[in-house]
Amino acid sequence: MIPIELPRASGIRPLHFTILTASLVVLTLAYMAYVGARWSGYWRGEIVWTDDRTEVAVSVNDQDLLVPASLMRSQMAKIALSNGRERLATLKLAAIWPTMTAARSAQHLTSADLKRGSNLVLIDITANQGAETMRDRLETVYRRLARGPETDGPAGLKVLTLSSPVALELDQVVFEPNRANGFIARCKAAQGTNAVCHRAASADGDLAVSYRFERGLLSSWGRLDRRVNDLVEALRQ
Repeated sequence: MIPIELPRASGIRPLHFTILTASLVVLTLAYMAYVGARWSGYWRGEIVWTDDRTEVAVSVNDQDLLVPASLMRSQMAKIALSNGRERLATLKLAAIWPTMTAARSAQHLTSADLKRGSNLVLIDITANQGAETMRDRLETVYRRLARGPETDGPAGLKVLTLSSPVALELDQVVFEPNRANGFIARCKAAQGTNAVCHRAASADGDLAVSYRFERGLLSSWGRLDRRVNDLVEALRQ
């Protein structure tokens, strides 16, 4: 018969165990608050503003770019300013529509947050990988997922709704009709927030450009697309 022994006591005092448990609860609540803030749009940690307009030399996919630090978002501006030329997998920019210039100090609190009624345009520049585009998926994917026929959208665009009427998030694809390589963007909105659209612009040469903006800017989608492309071209050395 195998003797059975009770496990030995851990030696942890009840007070220490209570402190440890309370610490874990606090950390869990802090993490849940962080996730909720990012999901709701209240977290603004993605953008760290600087008024320094010094032009910083960066390289994306061996393409040399000269970028005002005030246009760069997140910590990369500070890093690039201190280190000189930086090789980046993704160059992240933030500009204000319609000037497509950096936000001034007085605008930071009102423009640094999508979903809340800002004219902010968040631009990502990456290497052109030749991947399938949103336009390539229009007929093969989006039309098959659509909940009904296309409807009229702003400024001559058409709209396909992918989400169900009872979904917590509205999910739509807006596109320029009758043009093979025309404008297309995907717009999503959680309840109580403005829709944010993602536009993966057609890749040109060695760089691919995508950007995010609030749905209200769709009324100027043609000018918006041109201004974003012009801004990227102006950064090339």
